[in-house]
Amino acid sequence: MNSTRTSVKVRDRRGRAITISAKQILFFEGWSNYSRIFLNKQTSFVSSYTLKEQQEYHPSFWRISRSYLVNPEHIVHMDLHDMHNSWVELSDSTRLPVSRRRVKSIVLLAKFFTSSLSQVAE
Repeated sequence: MNSTRTSVKVRDRRGRAITISAKQILFFEGWSNYSRIFLNKQTSFVSSYTLKEQQEYHPSFWRISRSYLVNPEHIVHMDLHDMHNSWVELSDSTRLPVSRRRVKSIVLLAKFFTSSLSQVAE
């Protein structure tokens, strides 16, 4: 289960198989033994994989809480200063809470992510 996936296969409401690029995914939301895949506020799909399995398949995504796994490429703003009220905002204006115990690791990931982006840009 350590293979990184660049796409996800899901079924739409009509039962047709659809392949979604991982770059299109904004975030995963844990939903009992399933996960929901969000492409934007209006478009989501249900996956039979748990959030933990999605995290293993998509190691570049950030686990920001028990319920959310976020694509860092879609993060446009973060407020991580208050441990009790931290959040990330995504490219479609969705705000998701960051759990208190994950704030420090998200701050470190953000520093690494932005420094690696600046090195690529140079």
